[in-house]
Parts: sequence; C-alpha cells; structure tokens
Amino acid sequence: MATSVPGRVLRDRPPPAVRPIPDDKAKVRDGVIRAFSEMYRLQHGDFPAGVSEAEYRRRMELSYPIHPELFDRLFGDWSALDKFQRTRGVLRLMALAISQLWQRGDQSLLIMPGNLPMDSGALVSEMKKYLEEGWDPVIKSDVDGENALPLRIDKENKHFGRLSATRRAARTVYMGSAPRPDGSRGIDMKSIVLGCVQPGEPVGQFADALKRLSGQATHLYVDGAQYWYSLQPNVTRVAADRAASNFTDRDADDEVKRRIAEQPDRGSFTAIQVFAEGPGDVPDDDEGVRLVVLAPEATHSTNDDNSPAVALAEKILAQRDGGPRLNRNLLVFTAAAANRLSELRAATRLNLAWCSVVEDYQGLDLTAHQKKQAESKVKETSQQIDSLIAETFTQVLTPAQEPGTSTIKWQTTKATAVGDIGARVSKKLATEEKLIGTYGGVRVKMDIDRYDLWSDRADISVADLWSTYARYPHMPRLASFRALADAISDGTANLNWSQETFGYADAHDGNGWVGVRTASHVTPNISGLLIHPDFVPAPKGAAGDGDGEGGGEDGGSEEAGGVGGSGSSAKPNAGEGSGHTGATQFYAQFDLDSVRGIKQLGEILEHVTARLGPNVELSLEIRATNNEGFDDATQRIVTENASNLGANGPEFE
Repeated sequence: MATSVPGRVLRDRPPPAVRPIPDDKAKVRDGVIRAFSEMYRLQHGDFPAGVSEAEYRRRMELSYPIHPELFDRLFGDWSALDKFQRTRGVLRLMALAISQLWQRGDQSLLIMPGNLPMDSGALVSEMKKYLEEGWDPVIKSDVDGENALPLRIDKENKHFGRLSATRRAARTVYMGSAPRPDGSRGIDMKSIVLGCVQPGEPVGQFADALKRLSGQATHLYVDGAQYWYSLQPNVTRVAADRAASNFTDRDADDEVKRRIAEQPDRGSFTAIQVFAEGPGDVPDDDEGVRLVVLAPEATHSTNDDNSPAVALAEKILAQRDGGPRLNRNLLVFTAAAANRLSELRAATRLNLAWCSVVEDYQGLDLTAHQKKQAESKVKETSQQIDSLIAETFTQVLTPAQEPGTSTIKWQTTKATAVGDIGARVSKKLATEEKLIGTYGGVRVKMDIDRYDLWSDRADISVADLWSTYARYPHMPRLASFRALADAISDGTANLNWSQETFGYADAHDGNGWVGVRTASHVTPNISGLLIHPDFVPAPKGAAGDGDGEGGGEDGGSEEAGGVGGSGSSAKPNAGEGSGHTGATQFYAQFDLDSVRGIKQLGEILEHVTARLGPNVELSLEIRATNNEGFDDATQRIVTENASNLGANGPEFE
C-alpha cells in the first residue's frame, strides 16, 4: 500500500473553491465514517493493519466522500506511471467516475476502488491512455462490462449478485495491479476487501466471489493470497479449453469410479460395487451386504418412484449373471442425485485438464509461476471432486417386501454428504435399522418363531437360517454372517435361554443332537443347529429325560425341560428327535410363576399344545397358602372371580 497521505495532498493543493460541509451533510459524513471505523475495529483481522486506528479515521474525514484506499491507489500506484500527471490525472479520473456514479444514482456510502464504473467507456479510455496497449480486451472479458465474466458470475449466483461482489472485487484488483510494471507483486486479499466492502456486508462473500472468478478468468493470476491482472493470458484458459474438448463425461466417470473404489472406509458393507450398469456387474454371493453404486446415468430424484436408478436397481435385484438372483436381501443401492451429476462431471473434467497441463508444462512453455499455479489448481480441483462425490451420491435405495408377497417396494433415504460413501450410507441405514451390524439372540428367536422356521424336529441349521436372512427382503438385513454368529452366541449365553432364546448343537446324528450347549457363548459353525428351547435335551445326570442324550459335557442347561420354567415335568413327544414312534398319549405338568404366568401360559399354548392336534385337554390348578389366614374380603372376592371364570368348586380351607 502506498505511503502517501491523501489528506495531506488535499491540504497542500486545495481546489480553488473549497466550502465547508453544511451541518446536515456533516452529520451524514460522521455517521458513515463511524460505521466504517466500527467495522474495521470489530473485524480487524479481515482488513490491513492500521485502518481501525484514529489516524485512518481522520483520513476518511479529510477524503470524504472518497475512500482513502482509492486515493492511495491513484497517488501511489497510478502516479508512478510516466504518462500519469499526479494531481491532474487524479482529478480527471475522479471527475469522470463521480459523473458516472451520479448519473447512475449510485448509493454507495463512499467512492471506493470497487465502485468505479469500469464499464464506462469514458473512464476506461482515460485509464488506457496511461497504460501499455492491450488492456481493453482484458477489461471487457475479465473485469467489467456487459459481456464480462464477473457480471456473468454475479448473475448466476444470487448471493454474489445481490452485492455485485464479483464485479467489485475484480475492479479493486484491477485498480491495484494494472499500473504496476511487475504485476506479480499483486494485491493481497485484505487490501482487496478494504477497497470494496462496506458496513453491513459480509467479507466472505467477496473472497468467495474472487475465488470463483480466479478459477475461470483468463487474465487474472493468483499466487497464494496475492491477485493481479496481466496482459498475458494465464493457464486457466488452456485448462478450460482442454476440459471442454479433450475430456468427455465418460473420462470423468472413470476418474470418479477410481476415487470411490479407493475409498478406505466401507462402513458395515462387506464390499462396494462401483458403477454397476446391469445384473452381470454384481456378484450373487452370501458373504454379506454389498453396496451397489449405480452407474452415473442412473440418477434418482426425491419422490421419483420411476427414476432411472429404481429401474436399474430392479433389474439387478431380480437377475444375476446366469439366472435369477438368490441373495436379494444382501444388496443396497446408492445413486447420484440428478441435480448434482453435471457439476461433478464438470469439476472432474477440469481436474483432468489441469493434470494434463502440469504433465505438458514443457511443451506449453509455462513459466515457473504458471507451473506452480497449475499444480495448485490440480490440488484445488481434486479436493472439489472429493467433496462433490459425497454431495452427489446421497440417494440410497433399499428393497423391502411384505411376507407372502412377491412385490418389491423401494424405500429411499438420503445419506449425509461428508465422508467415504460406504461409511455414510451404512451409518444412515443403521439409524433406520435397514442395515444391522449388531443383533441379539432374542431377536433371532423372534424371527424364527414369527416366520415358523423350526423344522419338524424343532431345530434349524445355521446355514438355513443365514440363507433365509440373505435371500428374503422381508427379513431383517443383517450386515454379514458375523452379525448372525454373534447374535447366536448372545442367544446361547442368555441365562434365561429356556424362555427367550435357544440351545445350540454341533450336529444331529439321526438319534439326537450332538454337542449341545446352553447358557454359554459359542462360536457357531455354518453346519451347526439352533434348538427350540422346549426340546433341548437335559444334560447327563439332570432330572427329566434320564439319559441326557446329546448333552455331553458341553450341555450347560440348568433345567433343560420345556418352557414351563423350574419344576416342569414335561416330556418331549416320542416322535420329536428321539427316533421312537407309536406313543399315543402325552401328559405334562407345568409350575407357573405367579408373575410371569400369563407369558408362560401363552408359550405353552403356542409351542406345546399347538403341536399335539385338536384332542388336547388343559386344566389349571391353583394352590395358595397364607400362614396368617386369608381375610373375609379376600375369600369373598377370589371365590366370586374364580366362579365367574369357570372354576370348578373353588373353596378356601
């Protein structure tokens, strides 16, 4: 920043007719200066050092209605030009600028570098007199004018256009860099915002607008926080041309596919299939849930039940390479959001173009600075691609099915836009229980009961159970066999296994279960068996079945009888797992808990009497003792209630 003090210049060379500012205008001036000073004080980190001090406030008073930064540029940078007459040149430029601003009804609080009407032919012509040839096309394309890039960016982005942020930033950079013989010195960001930001305006908008401009402008250079315009085109145009002509959307898709495939965090998925185009691209194994990232063209929009993504997902879910797909409950799909795909592809093509510029730097005869700029753009656009991938592939589709029907219903949700795709999608599905990484033994037992999966001998193989979870979309979607194995171990370790879960056996040898274990953790084998708790054989030496067949030393059951709990004298049907036939009668007596009796009775009806056919007699015997004696009220109420409920001769003794 120039060190000359405009206030002093004005005092040394006052205009011939200087009149004091009227009181009403002075109040306006003081309010404006107070607002600027307060902004500089509160946001001192965004502006150059010293502007929040009292001395700078004094300069604003002396320079009003022109901002000191504009005087610094004119008396410092522009006055250094050979053709520029220090005072006369400043007065001519300011007269033209003020005239245009007055005619346009400009409402700016001060006249600043960012407010100069660089689309005015008269002002631009005056400036060109002092500069070398060639600046006219630079101004019209990259600074200001009806066809200039900054105006186009402001129109395309409402948050920029509301403040004319891109144009004001571009004008400020031009005023601070065009007159310098060595433009590479540039103008830093703090000086740029000083030259265009007014009270109440967000500094970040101008910085963002300038960053957007630097990515597209032909003559705007960037080196760290330094910006400047130059007559020599930068490599941005070369990269833009290559992005448009040398690289296709297919090239962009291949790069995005590579990046997704290399993401390390798969979340709860066993595999991620990237850019599947049809059934043959997705294996039909039973290792665990696979995330299928659909080909980019198969986009999805919220509430679109007939989107290209749904159509492709239905084909993949129905078929595999060589026939109908079996493990349909092990697929989850994600697709690109229809409104974000084009932006991702454009950014990827630009990144590929910048990479090619860096590779061809010798053939392009790039300067050291241009090569450095290209390398910086490679890094910048690469980070942009990674962000856009997360923001684009957010549409998640999961198949669901009602038991007993063949119709697939697609449930859609939206994943977050931060992180690797596998982690994002699995986290979202886990919160909705559409992908389960941790399951419990009680829930496994509930699933088996609900869908009547027990075999005739009251067991189910681990292989068949896992196959059921893997194949049918009406079942819960367990992330992997490991999730089921852990749930089985949780179930066998349940101390209340006889009521809530199941037993486990290594095998069945035709005569009985082998290696039965209960009340302890197990490491399930795919060939192992889950046993209904009503039919888990008692361990050797325990009361009940006598021989404890199948229990062995591993039989950990405390009371391996039926669901009746402690004291049950139920004996299994001779045809259930014993190998004997011909029995014609069954009798069991259950001791019901006074608290859990209703639940126990329901289980008895479901798991015992339901298997015995229609010729079943049930009776409930109640014996109660109170050493202190039952009072009259209790005797009367209980007797009446029992009689009303059908009891035969209820009586107290």
